Amino acid sequence: ARLENKQPGLPVGCLTERLKVEALIKTVQEIVMADEPQKELIAFTKALKKVLPERNSKKHLAGLDLGRQEPTPSLQHRMAA
Repeated sequence: ARLENKQPGLPVGCLTERLKVEALIKTVQEIVMADEPQKELIAFTKALKKVLPERNSKKHLAGLDLGRQEPTPSLQHRMAA
């Protein structure tokens, strides 16, 4: 639609995010309109946990083994000086 109106196209990342949001909105609408919304919500939550990847971030050294934290003899010597 954007190209037909002589507007620039959108990056793939933007299109992907838009599709994800539309799918989420549709799913929420279906849950709200269901005969048993609580039951549908529980099923959706379980399915979502299976589908979404667990993203372990390495930012700020989260989850990394930092090894020993004691000062070395040479560092202790510098601090004493």
